[in-house]
Amino acid sequence: MFIADPNLAKLIHFQGYATELLPITVAGIPSMHICLDFIPELLSQPQTDKQIFAVELVSHLCLQFALPKSLSVARLAINVMSTLLTVLPSESLCQFFLPTLPSLVRICQAFPPMYEDVTSLLTQIGRMCVSRLAAVNTPMYRELDNSSLGLFISKGAQPRPEELNLRNSDRVLHKAVENTFRDIVKFAVINKKVF
Repeated sequence: MFIADPNLAKLIHFQGYATELLPITVAGIPSMHICLDFIPELLSQPQTDKQIFAVELVSHLCLQFALPKSLSVARLAINVMSTLLTVLPSESLCQFFLPTLPSLVRICQAFPPMYEDVTSLLTQIGRMCVSRLAAVNTPMYRELDNSSLGLFISKGAQPRPEELNLRNSDRVLHKAVENTFRDIVKFAVINKKVF
C-alpha cells in the first residue's frame, strides 16, 4: 500500500493518528518499514506530540522489523529522548515521558544491546525526579492525591498527563520509571538469550 507512494505514508504519519492503532498498522501493513526513512525527520519536529508518536512508532517497527536500520533509528530515538530530558521545561517532562516509557521496553525486546542505553536514560530520568522532589522538600513516597492514587494499580495503566498536577508529576514519573525498569528486567530474566 505505502510502498507505491511513500509520500502518502509520510503525510499520514506526520499528521499522526491514534497510537492504539500502531500495533495493528505495523503488523498489518507489510510496507510500514518505509517509515524508518522519515522517522528522523519526525523526531526533529518541534511539537512534542509528533515526537511522542515517532518514538512509539519506532518501538513497534523495531518489534516487527528487527533490521540494522531499525536499530540505528532506535538509537536516534533514545538520543532524542536524552536530549529532551535536558531541554524540556519541567511541566512538559511528564507529558513527554509517560507515554514513551513503554516504548523503551519494546525497543529492548527487539534489540537487547539497547539495554545499556535505555537503563542509562531511565536512571537519568529517575535521578532528575528525585532531585526535583528533594529540592521542594517533598518526601518521595508521600501519598499521591486521589486523582493520581490508582494510576499504577493495574499493569499497563498509564496516567493521562493532563490528569496530573505539577506536585505529583515527578512522583508519578518516578514510579513509571520504576515500572519500566521492572518490565525490562522481567523480560531480560525470562529471555535467556539476551545476547
